[in-house]
Amino acid sequence: MERIKMRKANQKINSELFGIMLFLISALFAIYISYNLYAVPEIASESRGISFLFVLYYIVFIIIFTAVALYVVKKHANIMKIIFLILVLYMIFLVSSIIAGIIAVNYTEYYLIIGTITAFFAYMLIFRNEWYITDAAGVIMISGAAGILGILLRPYIAITLLVVFAVYDYISVYKTKHMVTLAKAAVDNQFPLMFMLPSSKNLRMKDLTFENRGEHEIIMLGFGDMAIPEILIVSAFIYNPSHSILFAILTLAGAISALIFLFFFNKGKPAPGLPFINTGAILGFLLALSIIII
Repeated sequence: MERIKMRKANQKINSELFGIMLFLISALFAIYISYNLYAVPEIASESRGISFLFVLYYIVFIIIFTAVALYVVKKHANIMKIIFLILVLYMIFLVSSIIAGIIAVNYTEYYLIIGTITAFFAYMLIFRNEWYITDAAGVIMISGAAGILGILLRPYIAITLLVVFAVYDYISVYKTKHMVTLAKAAVDNQFPLMFMLPSSKNLRMKDLTFENRGEHEIIMLGFGDMAIPEILIVSAFIYNPSHSILFAILTLAGAISALIFLFFFNKGKPAPGLPFINTGAILGFLLALSIIII
């Protein structure tokens, strides 16, 4: 009996370590993407025109999109699944084109890289999807989103975005609870919308539902729970060139510390991730800023 308990404990810890590893990999990948994109003069100059209005536009878009998604899910879940698949595959295509532009030596290689990566994920997500495919697609998707938005938003605007989304996430989980409804639909219909952090590598997506997730000892984390705080990590790195490593490390460390707190001290029930992770990222950024000022 003791051996069984110890094995289960070890498996549970592995789920959390896997989540932390995915966060670290995606954040570093986002920094890599942003570093190469920011070297393009046209992209660098574009960021100067982004104002606080972007935060307002973005949150309004998210609210409207979520409302539409909830309505469509209730009527036609398969249609919503197709929409999410298209969005994820578009981001994979976009990130693939960025990576191809960095490493390809000619046009043939450029299009081959884009086509191979996009076609692979299209096939796997549609016909052979499992938790590790969804997680891999999620890493590519959020790295691209965070890398691009991190360039467009200067740190003080990124912090505003994080604060607004932390409040929105808290309300959507604890008050209106519509995010829980969307998460249930995502799990039950296999939408590529959440990171799956299972305690066993043998977990099959067809066996998983939102209601039996406890039996499988799986941790679920929305793509946005990683993407939003990583925007500040990238922005901190890009817009503090003299101390870019310090800002990136401390902002990332703050976010990961908060993620660890979320994993170990909030178990057994749905919880908003952004109030924790965004707060950690902001505190890490402010610590870096205070070190520079002092």
